[in-house]
Amino acid sequence: MKHVVKPFMDQSINQAIDRNDSQAAATAIELQFPKTFSRRAWRVIRYMEGAIYLYSYKGKFVATDESLELTEYGDGTSDSPYGGPRWTGESLEELEWWLESIANEYDSLGDVPGWEVSRAMRSYPNENMRNVLVSMSADKNFVGIKTYDRQHGTRGRFLISRTVISTLLDAPKGTVRYESDCGDYAMITRLEDKLQFSFAWLNYSGDGDIKGFRQDITIPLSKFRLVLDWSESVKYLYIPMSSKALIDARPAAKTISKIMKDKRIRQAFSKAMRDCFRWPGDTVTLYPDGGYNFFFTTASGFPKNGGLILHESERDGYPYIYYSVHT
Repeated sequence: MKHVVKPFMDQSINQAIDRNDSQAAATAIELQFPKTFSRRAWRVIRYMEGAIYLYSYKGKFVATDESLELTEYGDGTSDSPYGGPRWTGESLEELEWWLESIANEYDSLGDVPGWEVSRAMRSYPNENMRNVLVSMSADKNFVGIKTYDRQHGTRGRFLISRTVISTLLDAPKGTVRYESDCGDYAMITRLEDKLQFSFAWLNYSGDGDIKGFRQDITIPLSKFRLVLDWSESVKYLYIPMSSKALIDARPAAKTISKIMKDKRIRQAFSKAMRDCFRWPGDTVTLYPDGGYNFFFTTASGFPKNGGLILHESERDGYPYIYYSVHT
């Protein structure tokens, strides 16, 4: 086990609240945040000190704020004020990922009061943050779909009629259906060999505001046939298209061979391959253009062509070299 569950010795200090089940709230156990969490996760825990608490409750882990609410409750009126936990999940690994996603968000905003942006922050988030774990199951009438990603955690199960799914499996390409379930919505599109889901996961506050996010995933038809025909519970990891273009560097092999012999230029070139061509679905072809520079073309034609040019400058009084794209 990566993280050890360690309860506090004194459970009488922060007694949690469940306004949906007040008697069960007494069974909640306050836990210490694991020391094995990453440094990024602990930056958030320390930043929220006094406003974030961790409990084990009804077989799940619950992170809540100073209200100590364990479940969502209320409609925002004076008689029934709205409240709820910060996060609910099934493992401490999920909690660690959620905390890291908050650190990423605060770093990217750069102006959160009291938050110090990490000097080691990268300009672009980890590609794996965009992966979505999909869990599907079925009964006689419905297919249930749950999603989990590191940025948003686990969402509630979205129920869709078995008839709707069966119809879409046999429908022509391009067929679209719109479904809703308990205030969440989905647009389902029949592709060549997949169904594409555009989920709108929404939360409603008592003052009439709506907050949420959109989640786009595609699921192979074969996974749905397993669920429908055999009533199997199926898990599927959706990995979206890379946000970086495919690089064809074969025409520039000799130039790259020279670059590999110089440590400083090699590092600059590696960073350019990581950061300079974040054009999803495109293909970039590099050609030699004198010295350590490159000319490139794209398959999409946007841009049609350009240059990857090596620059020399200074940073903090020291020589600094880097590549940039010119179109």
